[in-house]
Amino acid sequence: MRHLVADGLVPTVATFEPHPIEVLVPGEEPRLITTLSERLEILEELGVEQVAVLDLARIRELSPVEFVERILVERLNCQKIVAGVDFQFGKNRTGTVALLKSLGDQYGYACEILDLVIEDGVVSSSRIRGLIESGAVSEAAEMLGSWYRMTNTVVEGDKRGRKIGFPTANLEPPPRKVIPADGVYAAFAHVAGRLHVAAVNVGVRPTFDTDGKRLIEAHILDFDADIYGEEIRVDFVERLRNELKFDSIDELVAQMHRDVAKTRQLLGAG
Repeated sequence: MRHLVADGLVPTVATFEPHPIEVLVPGEEPRLITTLSERLEILEELGVEQVAVLDLARIRELSPVEFVERILVERLNCQKIVAGVDFQFGKNRTGTVALLKSLGDQYGYACEILDLVIEDGVVSSSRIRGLIESGAVSEAAEMLGSWYRMTNTVVEGDKRGRKIGFPTANLEPPPRKVIPADGVYAAFAHVAGRLHVAAVNVGVRPTFDTDGKRLIEAHILDFDADIYGEEIRVDFVERLRNELKFDSIDELVAQMHRDVAKTRQLLGAG
């Protein structure tokens, strides 16, 4: 990003919303690693100054040359284009990176093609989804370049956590977001612009008689504020254990104390 700014260019990313598969295969609803708002947040953190959100349904009939001319040149005024080696564009995905490069002289842009990222195999969104769903959030973070995050509004729960000394901020997973495997995680919680350490349970709370609905329950350490209705972001750092059913509340509380102690140790929270 820095060299783009040094050259007087505005770092820009083009992304799609909705997911292209929803347009190409009606009825398909792919699971999301990021919602659009999370994607925009991550790009801003990386120094991206401008994001073009494209709707494939509106541009899918453009030929590859029309896509370059109307979207990349006329709409975005691209001076340098960076794309992956497997990038395809235009009607029926007939545009290739070779064509993209060859059009550079005609339309006045430079083009850099990046190889696939290899880390014990190709790093892909499907591979990252699989890691998250298995609970391997730290491995997923290595490929994402940031912790896997989940953002939503804090909802009111049954307050069982507060009754046993572990109040939680509860959030329902956003629709279609990839959900980490049921279990307990060491995490960071972002609330009202402040960063906190949290022990987070993902699952259905089998020790209690519940409706079986999956929830994300964040016990924020050293924190006791009313945040119902506020937005919370949970960054999953490390999976501590599976979600377990305990024979008694006392056993559950004892395990939660151990979970909190391990979270403190992992994340340096005293």
